[in-house]
Amino acid sequence: MKLIAITGNAGSGKTTISNILREKGYFVIDADKVVHKLLESQEIKNFIKQTFGEEFLDRKKLSDYLFKNPEKMDIYESFIRQKVIKAINEEILKSNSEIIFIDAALVFEYGLEYMFDKIICVIADEKKLIERLKNKGYSEDTARMILLRQMPQNEKAKRSHIIIENNGTIEELKEKVLKLLLNLI
Repeated sequence: MKLIAITGNAGSGKTTISNILREKGYFVIDADKVVHKLLESQEIKNFIKQTFGEEFLDRKKLSDYLFKNPEKMDIYESFIRQKVIKAINEEILKSNSEIIFIDAALVFEYGLEYMFDKIICVIADEKKLIERLKNKGYSEDTARMILLRQMPQNEKAKRSHIIIENNGTIEELKEKVLKLLLNLI
């Protein structure tokens, strides 16, 4: 079994690539969806209520609050990190696929490089990243805070095996992913 990470900063296009891979029949684990599922557990809800307040059980409010308060983000991440890793490992064990892709923005930030056979880094111009985050409903200020919280793209790219530049159309991105698949297989 091969584990391949798809990483990159917020707005780079990891989810679009993951969707293309799913369309092609590949097994993809989305770390964000794993976190969202964990946020529904009573343990995590209790932690959020006790640590940040009941109003932050709303995911969007929690996200905005954490990105505006880095010290609170550190508390949240240190609590949830091992739970996310454990949940991803459980998903891996459920699969019988030869290749498993894991869509995860924070591979390097969490020190998880060791888990993967290959790491694909998706990059885009900062202007594109901000534009895409704004299209997801974030303010420009919040988009910039999200990106500042993540390792710079050039550093992620240096530490990755494969780099996909995503400044063009979805069709251009599909072509790049199909070429990538030919090289991986």
